[in-house]
Amino acid sequence: MKLETVTVEGEGPIRHVVLNRPAVHNAVNAQVLADLTEACMALDRLAEVRVVILRGAGKSFCSGADLKSPRRTTTQQIDHSKAGARMADVLTHLSPITIAAIHGYCIGGGAVLPACCDFRIAARSTSLTLNEVSIGFNLTWHTIPAVVQLVGPARAKEMIILGHSYDAETLLDYGYVNEVVDDEALLGRATVLAEEVCNQPAWPVFSTKASINAYAKALDRSVHHLDHLSSALMGRSENSRIAQETYFSKAPRHYIEE
Repeated sequence: MKLETVTVEGEGPIRHVVLNRPAVHNAVNAQVLADLTEACMALDRLAEVRVVILRGAGKSFCSGADLKSPRRTTTQQIDHSKAGARMADVLTHLSPITIAAIHGYCIGGGAVLPACCDFRIAARSTSLTLNEVSIGFNLTWHTIPAVVQLVGPARAKEMIILGHSYDAETLLDYGYVNEVVDDEALLGRATVLAEEVCNQPAWPVFSTKASINAYAKALDRSVHHLDHLSSALMGRSENSRIAQETYFSKAPRHYIEE
């Protein structure tokens, strides 16, 4: 499979989906969303695939939204939000078990991709930040429920509203990841876990994943429509523009009345 920003590696029951924009820490643009969706859909059609390991090339798992992407119109912002939601939904509901092997920066969309997976293994170098609110946007891609399901409402509010950065051990304590390993052991540990899954009978694994997802996510769609509407509003907000332009500054922000 030949894609521009994502590579698919391996053969047999275990495959790797690798975010492949290492020069920009695998920042997410429209092409990444399209390629990741296509890769997941292609693997979902292969009956022999039992496990998909999601990881990032280079120094980081994924640094989130590409802030160098041009500012979008309202319609473009809604379309972008919907494209991200489609990608996250496809990843969440893949028939194979999914394992996120994360390291380095995991920011914004890069921080919620692991929440769409069944298991999350963090290298000690991991630094995870849910920074959407900090740059003037709501957390989209249908992923607020996923974060709440991992860490609970109080921690989810802390992580999303305040936009703090979290190391691997804190993420383990919060329940955001299943385990923490040394960086050099990350790929090996993900492979061992994948092999454990493959040692289990396929149909009960598939049924169990689908049942747990159906139960845990029964109310998710009650708030999904707000993702796109809120994203469109934020895209027109002058305060959102101010937040994005001052994100890397330590100076106080001066918002206007809207």
